[in-house]
Amino acid sequence: MTGGGEVAAAHPSAGARALEVLRRELPDAVLGSEDSLGEVTVRVGRERIVEVSLLLRDHPDARYELPLCVTAVDWPDREPDAPRFDVVYQLRSLRHNDVVRLLVQLTEADPTVPTLEGVFAGMDWHERETFDLLGIRFEGHHDLRRILLPDDWDGHPLRKDYVSFGEPVAFTHNIEWALPAQERPRDMPGQTR
Repeated sequence: MTGGGEVAAAHPSAGARALEVLRRELPDAVLGSEDSLGEVTVRVGRERIVEVSLLLRDHPDARYELPLCVTAVDWPDREPDAPRFDVVYQLRSLRHNDVVRLLVQLTEADPTVPTLEGVFAGMDWHERETFDLLGIRFEGHHDLRRILLPDDWDGHPLRKDYVSFGEPVAFTHNIEWALPAQERPRDMPGQTR
């Protein structure tokens, strides 16, 4: 309660400002949104990501001028027709003290999205890292090449189906296989490696 007996309004979720501006100025660019744990994620199509980013950067009610990062999430177990990759952008508005998450979904057959380095110069190395580790291609990038791994490296190590050397890592979906026989509980079902 405030001093006058009024109930104070709840603090809006991070990114709610950006979603409001997008719904007002480019309503057809918003494919969906989710408000989870006080953070808004706005899903946009790859063909609109540059336009959306320019609006969020330049609109006086937004001013998301600082790119925090771009990365991607690999979802190989999604339905066959569903997009495999979520490209995730985090943008910050210093003027309005807000952060928004933009999400673009891509298929395995065409993991390409337009570069944002013309909108935010700071995206250059973030896009290169995402290309290097996940194989997302940023169309129009001035120098899209590996940044962490050698040029002759085969594959993209943050893809969940990437096969690396060494011992397998146990996840919930492969724990029966990943644990050596001597470490498996006796009553654990399934095969061992």
